[in-house]
Parts: sequence; C-alpha cells; structure tokens
Amino acid sequence: MFAKDQIFTVRIDDMNNEGNGVCRVDGTVFFVIGAVTGDVCKVKVIKTAKNYCVAVIIELIEPSPNRVQPLCGYKRCGGCSFKNITPEHELQIKRRIVEGAFLRAGVDIPVAEVTSVGDGTRYRNKAQFPVGVDKNGHVSFGYYAQHSHDVVFCEDCIIADPEFPRIARTVCDFADSHGITAYSEKTGKGLLRHVCMRSGTGGILLVIVVNGKKLPYSDELISAVTSAHSRVCGITLNFNEENTNVIYGKKYVSIYGKETLRDDLCGRRFEISPASFYQVNHDCCEALYKKAAELLDLKGSEVVVDLYCGVGTVGLCAARGTGRLIGVEIVPEAVENARINARLNEANNAEFLCGDSSVIKNAVNGKVDAIIVDPPRKGLSDEVIDAIFDIAPDKLLYISCDPDTLARDLKKLLGSYTADTAYPFNMFPKTGHVECVTLMTRK
Repeated sequence: MFAKDQIFTVRIDDMNNEGNGVCRVDGTVFFVIGAVTGDVCKVKVIKTAKNYCVAVIIELIEPSPNRVQPLCGYKRCGGCSFKNITPEHELQIKRRIVEGAFLRAGVDIPVAEVTSVGDGTRYRNKAQFPVGVDKNGHVSFGYYAQHSHDVVFCEDCIIADPEFPRIARTVCDFADSHGITAYSEKTGKGLLRHVCMRSGTGGILLVIVVNGKKLPYSDELISAVTSAHSRVCGITLNFNEENTNVIYGKKYVSIYGKETLRDDLCGRRFEISPASFYQVNHDCCEALYKKAAELLDLKGSEVVVDLYCGVGTVGLCAARGTGRLIGVEIVPEAVENARINARLNEANNAEFLCGDSSVIKNAVNGKVDAIIVDPPRKGLSDEVIDAIFDIAPDKLLYISCDPDTLARDLKKLLGSYTADTAYPFNMFPKTGHVECVTLMTRK
C-alpha cells in the first residue's frame, strides 16, 4: 500500500494520452506528471487510488532522448500534453494508443504508421478563448487548465493561428476600457464569456459570446477590431445566458461583414457557419480525405450516404466521383451550409438532409453502395449501427476522433464487415488526440 509523499526512483516505460509518464512500482501503475518515456527520475506520490498512483518529478536523474524543451512556456494550460517530446516519439505513442484501444476491445486489425503533415505548430484554424479577470484585475483570455475551468491566461499559443491571441487581446482591452465585465462561472455574472475565432482562405470569422441580450459599444468594438486586424472578415455575437459550461448559446447575430467563413479544401470551396463542425487542421485534413477517397475507390455510379456530414466536406471531397451523394446532419445551420457548398462546387449529384439516421430510409430508394460516418467523440449510437445493418452498404468508411469509441464500434460492426487496416492521422499535433480512418467491407 502506498501513501502520499512517498518517494521512489523509477524509469518511465510509456506515456498516456494526457502526456503523463507511465511506470510500475511493485506491480502498481504510476502516472508521473511531466515524465517522458525513457526518463529516470525521482518521484513523489501526490495521489493514491485502489489500482494506481499519481506522482510528480522531484529530480530528473537521466533525461530521456525522447525529451525536448517545450516551445511553449505556459505550464498549466491543458492544451498540449505532448509539448515536451520529439515529434517522432509522439507518432509512436499515438500509434500505440490506437493499438491499445483495439487490443482492449478485442479488435484484430493492423494499425498503420501515423500520418503527420507539417511541423506541428500554428496549425489550428479555430480557437475558443474563455475570458476572465487576471491577477491585475484586467479582463483577459486564455485556456482552461487541465481537468478544470480555471483560466490560464496566455498571450500566445504555438499551435494556433498567430493572429488569434492578438485579436483576443484587442477585444479584452476594449472591454477593459469600456467597463465590459468578464463572465464568472462561479457567480454567473459578467458579460463577456468567450472570444472565438476560425480562420480560412477568406479571412478570420470572430464570434464574441456574451452573457446577455446585447453588447454595448458594439460599433466602437467593430472599429477597434477591424482597424487593427485586416484579416477579420466578419464579427458575430452569440448570446448565452445559461448557467452552463457549454460555450455557445442558440442565438447568433452578425454585426459586421460576412456571416460565414470561406475555406478551400481538396480543390473545393466551402462556406462555414460559426455553429458548424470543421476540422481544425487544414493540411492534415486534406491528407485524411485523400486517403478516404483512395479507400472508397468509387467508380462513378455508386450511391453514397454521408452521415454526420457537417458542412459537406467529407462527402464533397472524398466521394466527389460518386453517382449520388446523400448527406445527413442534425445541425440545421450546417445543412444549409452543405447545400450552399454543393452549389458552389457544382455538385449536382449531392443532396443534404437535416435529421438523424432515421431519415435515410425515407430518402434512399434502392441500394446504398457506401456509407461514410464521421461521428463526434462518443461514436455511433446503437440506433445508427442498427440503421447501417438495415441498409447493408457494401462499404462502410469510419472516420474517428476517439480510438476507444472507434474500437467499441468496430467490435459491433465486424460481425458483418471485414476491415484490413486502420490509418491514424496526427490531426492534433502536440496533444493526446489522434484521428483514424478505417474502411470496412461487407462479408
């Protein structure tokens, strides 16, 4: 039995997706905060549980060759769990994360090497900065500390578009000088909740989330932002008066410029609304969609259904050569974007429906050759899996952002389908997340 403040000398054997080193002491798993695979270090226990302990490094005796000096100096931000390891080791870990998820679920599919694009910095085309009051009493912005809603105030982020924190600083300075208060989750008071941005070919779309029905001095704010940041192509207010940690409320009002953001992807043009899902890493997304198209290997006459289609990106890119494309999405704004995107790209074979999987049966007359699914982290519901079994497509392409739910769903699907290989993509460098694409073929 272990106790807090006990000290041990350990060698780190592995890392988990939260960036903690993993080792064993007398058979008990230790998670060591900040440790890297191959480190030899002296650690102190800070938490004990029935099957594991959490520890911190008190002396780094022999640094691992996998260890690097982080490019970012913010220690408490919960964003980059792999900022202190080499890119090569990050890819090794992420492949093992997928393999481990499959092993635990009893799924016997080979996992390819992880595909990565770029150097892992400045790739994020989206940021959502919570707002708070810093130690000097000023309205400021940052990210939430890991496993908390405490704001870590930061003036830059090495994985985000460099213009994002500059715009957030302009908004927060404006709020300070005009008496606009920062929202507090503890009290439920304060007006300015989040400063959110998304960048693309057409510029930067700024969304300001407020705890109220209006934002005072909005005309002056528009002038302050647009005069300092020429890439801002649109400013939208979002109203969220709920006592919740959900970022966006239901109501959006455009107060300047464009209501949607343009981005070009895989030779296609897309218009994206603030509420719509869109991949945060443009270049890696292109690589993933090209692999998806390669795996689908469409001949030109197939009927393809794209579930969780969002603004239509997967279907319009990966299934562009199909005979008929039917996209299904539950977010109305995204469906409207998808219909516009189909027209922009002259995809006359594409139609987009608002609803869940139940709308497919009414929309499709006859055989479906392939279904594409790109669900949220929770994966596929039993209702969606049942609908897939009922439709019985020859091919099922699964794009996943969570290896555990992917493995769980594959276990259910592989009774009727076979799969050759899972292909991981490093969509989120320096973090513990990994994207996968897997093709299943009906037995």
